[in-house]
Amino acid sequence: MGSIKKNIFSDTDIEKSIFKDESVFYPDYHPQNILARDSQIKNLTYYLKPIISKKKANNILISGPPGTGKTLITNYVLNQLTDFSNKVKFIYINCIQDNTRFAVLSKLVSFYNGVLPRRGLAIDEVWQRLTELFSKSEIFPIIVLDEIDKMDLDDSSKLLYDLSRFYINSKYFTLILITNHKPFILKLDTRTQSSLFLNEIDFLKYKPTEIKQILKERIEFGLIDNCLSQDLLGYVCGYSASRGGDARIAIDLIYKSAKASEKRGELVILKEVLLDSSKLVDSVKLFEKIECLNQREQEILNLIEEPITTKDLYLNTKIPQRTVRNIIDALEKLELISVDSLSQGKGKTRVIKLRFDKSLLKN
Repeated sequence: MGSIKKNIFSDTDIEKSIFKDESVFYPDYHPQNILARDSQIKNLTYYLKPIISKKKANNILISGPPGTGKTLITNYVLNQLTDFSNKVKFIYINCIQDNTRFAVLSKLVSFYNGVLPRRGLAIDEVWQRLTELFSKSEIFPIIVLDEIDKMDLDDSSKLLYDLSRFYINSKYFTLILITNHKPFILKLDTRTQSSLFLNEIDFLKYKPTEIKQILKERIEFGLIDNCLSQDLLGYVCGYSASRGGDARIAIDLIYKSAKASEKRGELVILKEVLLDSSKLVDSVKLFEKIECLNQREQEILNLIEEPITTKDLYLNTKIPQRTVRNIIDALEKLELISVDSLSQGKGKTRVIKLRFDKSLLKN
């Protein structure tokens, strides 16, 4: 008679973990104590205050580099507002995922518990359904459009123009636009720009001392004591600072390092593990950016192996020059390339270089 095999989980020590609370490192975690953003919270609260008195609030533009707390602060203030007043509700829409006018309007219909038929609908029909639902509702709606600059320019111009002028029974949509690239506003249709009436809130990149403060709190609540040395914490802060003061990158690096350490059966994060995890974080962040590119944007990016002039780039693709110029601007915004002007005789051309190591995509 053969021996009974042990269950593969029987040797797993479920009590042995480097984490106190792993959820502290999740992207959707909302800390109770928000650090280094007092002025932004104060300004956003002030701009939204008229809604409490059933008055119109101006639309709001929130801008700043990635990982500087724009979405976190917006959700924090709006949750506080909806807790205070049951007449106010908000909907959060990420324009990378819902990147067309139709997709956003469909989300707004769902926001009012409306249902659209499965057959294809024209935009005008969706607007009609939204108008019906809006007119019957008693709530004062706030629409958060995150990554608004990632939407097609024509679509975003038309959408923002229509939403900013929408008015029924003394109720309006209040728009909060979140972007990493503030100048996109200047590319919108002039009618749209004049209709928005934007109050602006700028989020500067975190200073290394502020990143350290944020990380210390996450470590305190998320990891066991003494699992990360002060020297390695300093390395993480420097790593984040060199990548634009992005707090999410720093938090993600500590999380991945802790997971890798736990997998190795260790309750401390060693330097070698942290360095390996930093390469992984770089690869993941790069992949996330590239995954969002459309086919033409990927084609242009693939043509940039070595530094190349715009003139040579135009010669190596069948994509129209105007479209290529727009793609170059988009790739530069994503910090995938750098673009420098170069004088050549009477005219000017530009030199394009990659800002990342393509070998990272193979990791």
